[in-house]
Amino acid sequence: MITDNETATSPTSETALSPAQAEELWNAVGRLIDRDYETLAPDEIADLALAVPALLPPDVRRRIVDYRRNAPNGDVLLLHGFLPEGITLPPTVEAPFAPVSGPAQTAALLLAGVMSLFGEPFTYSSLYKGRLVQNMVPVPTMEFTQTSQSSRGMLDWHVEDGFRDDRCDYAGLLCLRGDPSGASQYAQAKDLRLAPEVMATLRQTRFHVKPDPAHTLPADTPRRQIAVLTGSESAPEIIYDTHHIGPIDDADTEAADALRELHAGLDEVRISHVMSPGDLLIFDNKRVVHARTPFTARFDGTDRWLMRVMVCGSAVTFRRWGRRVPD
Repeated sequence: MITDNETATSPTSETALSPAQAEELWNAVGRLIDRDYETLAPDEIADLALAVPALLPPDVRRRIVDYRRNAPNGDVLLLHGFLPEGITLPPTVEAPFAPVSGPAQTAALLLAGVMSLFGEPFTYSSLYKGRLVQNMVPVPTMEFTQTSQSSRGMLDWHVEDGFRDDRCDYAGLLCLRGDPSGASQYAQAKDLRLAPEVMATLRQTRFHVKPDPAHTLPADTPRRQIAVLTGSESAPEIIYDTHHIGPIDDADTEAADALRELHAGLDEVRISHVMSPGDLLIFDNKRVVHARTPFTARFDGTDRWLMRVMVCGSAVTFRRWGRRVPD
């Protein structure tokens, strides 16, 4: 079974793929890799990934396409069962840009392939050394940072790369190893229930957002001036990052109060899910903010390990960049 907006309080033992389907898919994707995945350039990975959608079970592929086209049940899609039973994964890698081996290479191509149904997988040269499929893993000394390398601290509400006007349209997270404490959380902008005057303030360009610390950028990179909410009332878009957004004018107490109301509003409508191996969480990065609860990392090769792929859903925008890994 495939579920949308599933929470940690309503778990299911059913999966999107049967064990036989998962094994068949896994083996077929593995055969696409004709040389060491780590020698492939981002464009080569994306080209190989184009063969993956045809290998998906038809009902799973139809559900993904229906979500992309219509989002009938919300702006988040949760799928299950993408890892075959009994698979032996290598130890959890030690950094987002670390090379992967063995079955983890198949997982990386599988994720890139599923996400190719949404557009062009891409990344930035300033982010994790330009790696197309990134590892979301804890890193020593970064336990309390506001990056995917954190663990003991709460990773607070944010969108991916809100400081950029070319942030991804969709992001996909595939779980290789889970942690019962590290729950993924998300909140949809359309679910917000804020006072009209607060919503009106958030729709004005009275805010700026500074660069994400996960990026390697010059210290003088300017802050982007934004409205937090844009688009229609029925399907609003959102830019928010708890720690990196604020009023343009420090004296603008109305804007500061609106941000506090927004944070509380997101908490009220949040949905949580503890990722298990084989879970694939896909979200609309223009309409959803996400977070992660704290967990204790052991740094012994058994820690929580997700893989992430970001997608540009516009062919026109992608061609305008002229490359898969823009600056």
